[in-house]
Amino acid sequence: MNAHSNFQHSNHFYSGNDETNYRQGFQGNPELVNFPSTSEIFHAVLENSFYANFIGNGEGKTLEANETVCRVFGYTTDEMTRLTTKDLFDTTEKNYKDYLFQRKSYGRAKAQITAIRKSGEHFACEITSLIYVDDTGERRSLNTIIDISKNYSRSLFD
Repeated sequence: MNAHSNFQHSNHFYSGNDETNYRQGFQGNPELVNFPSTSEIFHAVLENSFYANFIGNGEGKTLEANETVCRVFGYTTDEMTRLTTKDLFDTTEKNYKDYLFQRKSYGRAKAQITAIRKSGEHFACEITSLIYVDDTGERRSLNTIIDISKNYSRSLFD
């Protein structure tokens, strides 16, 4: 099977059989290609990931959260969108400050930091974050959380 056959963009499906047909879709033929917006791409990642993900405004406010991140932290989706990073993470620790510096400097970061569940329990997690600009020009962050604490026995798929 050709690497470009069954290529999907947004709500349009392109089934090109060769490289020439595939490239023609990029040469101004809107009937063949309708690229999804940046917001649509990141929202699809958020909603379809098995990992705990949330989208923030890049300044600490949670804008969207998937069900998995809500389970990990113990909040509902509505509750998560009213929280800030100060509610979810120990922002006073050195690792957290280093993580923010790395994200500000490079537009992405990965670190092991301390997170805080709704119950007040502190737990070790790995966070990865990517800064992007959405379709309205607003700065956003896509964040993935992995609970790496020893006492985490719940399945993310429960």
